[in-house]
Amino acid sequence: MGKTILILGGGIGGTAAANVLSKLLKNHQIILVDREEYHLFRPSLPLLLVNLRHPHQIVRRLTDLEKKGVKFIQAEVNKVMPQRQQVETTQGLLNYDYLIVALGADQHPETVPGQIEAAFNPYNLQDACRLQQELQFFKSGRIIVFIAALPYTGPNGPYEFICLLDTYFRKRGVRNQIQLTLITPEPALFPLASRKINYKLAKLMTKKQIQVYTNAQVLALDHLKNELVLTDGRIFPGDLFIGIPTHRGSKALQHTSLALEQSWCLVDPHTLAAELISTEAADNIYCIGDAAGLKVADRSRWAPKIGIFAHYQAEVVARNIALKLSGKTPQFRYQGKGAGVAMITDYNHASLLSINYYASQPRAFLLPPMSIGWLVKTAFEKYWLNCWF
Repeated sequence: MGKTILILGGGIGGTAAANVLSKLLKNHQIILVDREEYHLFRPSLPLLLVNLRHPHQIVRRLTDLEKKGVKFIQAEVNKVMPQRQQVETTQGLLNYDYLIVALGADQHPETVPGQIEAAFNPYNLQDACRLQQELQFFKSGRIIVFIAALPYTGPNGPYEFICLLDTYFRKRGVRNQIQLTLITPEPALFPLASRKINYKLAKLMTKKQIQVYTNAQVLALDHLKNELVLTDGRIFPGDLFIGIPTHRGSKALQHTSLALEQSWCLVDPHTLAAELISTEAADNIYCIGDAAGLKVADRSRWAPKIGIFAHYQAEVVARNIALKLSGKTPQFRYQGKGAGVAMITDYNHASLLSINYYASQPRAFLLPPMSIGWLVKTAFEKYWLNCWF
């Protein structure tokens, strides 16, 4: 009798896992659960802000996975119950033999007083669409992009947002009337990168006349005075605020026997097997992508939550489950590194980025902005949306 592999979440990690399993497994049931009807390709949200993309271009129906043999259930995941090998959803209880948790991160803009009332959330499709419309009529003033807390998903996003805004307003001929500011709690623009790379990135921001403030922790957004207030007392007046909200692990993982740290699910760094509060290992539960509590080698900071890593993790987990079901020993291991990440710097250029956060000395390399980087970014977008659905 076939086994049931249950995947929670239809983001990059969940979609990749479903695709790989559908190719490797026969006579087994693959079920994917997500509260949304559509998959949103989040790396394209910066392009949507400046009217280079429209919503229908960067979403796909999750029901499209059914033609690959993946059953899709649209439901909210309420709770994971490892002892019973069940998941409680708004569509009822679901049983599983293997569970892949790819629920991503929950966004909590309410943690910064005033953020909901006065800032656009570019990581939310509806808010991004409203911001796209707002920017079309923005001709002068101060725009502030801020990061509420660490860690957050898509760490390239804020830099892409602000770089694209620079190009957007230059093409409209109003850039000299607009002040762009980026505020981040990170100690440097790319903490895993060398001082030399951070210097070059800071120089790029200076060339674009973008003001950058690091080690800056947001306290509140005064929506009556239109001022962003930092914990050190500094105040930044603005006319338009774009806020990356506080990110936390899925509420469905809270109050379960899964081991959590600051709401993120703790996992084996190489197999992605979830840890339980008890001493037993959860050898049939895996957590991947943003929901996974992975850290750099010295455990001094959270590992970056980037889509390509969720993709790699999904490949490892899906292939190891397939090996288990065929009676073989799992042999794939996640290495905590990846290359080919592209960070957009203007309409036709992007910097290629490689990261290895499992190295004894975690490091990142960033190439100068090139047209090939832009081609890599847009080519992967087309590949993902056309080949995985």
